[in-house]
Amino acid sequence: MYSSRTFLIILLSSLTLTPSLNAGPPLITDDPDTPGPNQWEINLAATMGKFDSDWAWEFPLLDINYGVGERIQLKFEVPWLWLDEEGQEVKDGLGNSEFGVKWRFLDEESSGISMSTYPQFSFNSLRSSIDHDIVDDGSEFVLPFQIARTFGNAFVYVEVGYAWLEHGTDEWGYGIAVEYEISEAFKLLGEIHGVAEQEFQEDELLFNLGFKWHFHENAALMGSAGKSLREPQGEEDFIVSYLGLQFTF
Repeated sequence: MYSSRTFLIILLSSLTLTPSLNAGPPLITDDPDTPGPNQWEINLAATMGKFDSDWAWEFPLLDINYGVGERIQLKFEVPWLWLDEEGQEVKDGLGNSEFGVKWRFLDEESSGISMSTYPQFSFNSLRSSIDHDIVDDGSEFVLPFQIARTFGNAFVYVEVGYAWLEHGTDEWGYGIAVEYEISEAFKLLGEIHGVAEQEFQEDELLFNLGFKWHFHENAALMGSAGKSLREPQGEEDFIVSYLGLQFTF
């Protein structure tokens, strides 16, 4: 299905496709929430993926979000990518840049559920990263939809989307996640997230657990770790992790 390098890049990319105020990072599955009018949300993070004997990191990962009105979120994201493949020297360079716009068109307060769409476009930041075999050549457009509802202290949300790749096989992405409020400052998170090729002939499935701790009015510590439940045919299992700080103002 994928080369080791391509698979690692996909793992790290999927970890950072989903910024939002109350969910998304440190999970992969996103929710319909937006930052709010004229509010900034900046996530500074490190992600890690291990596949067979190969490792990949995004550090630093800069993820900037801005709220336009109550229902719209603008996003820009770019990582510095590190690849450590067996038998090769460690390589690093600027990863792909990504722009996104989230629009929440249903609110739970008035409709019983929240629902949004979140189109995102990623592209090569530097030609040198392609030449040094750090990222794959080409752009990607992702069109996901999110739906969510609150049940007591639990916030449950589902995401389904489709990705068009300029060079490569198009993919489906899907996930279900739960955010449980332990206290006003601390939340536990969990998800099952999958990625499948266009005709579902090959797919991967990941189980991920995380937390979010608001240790300051305008800052939170976020983390997660996950392991594959199902891998592409002939491939080894994989692990991923995320650790970051979120600043809101």
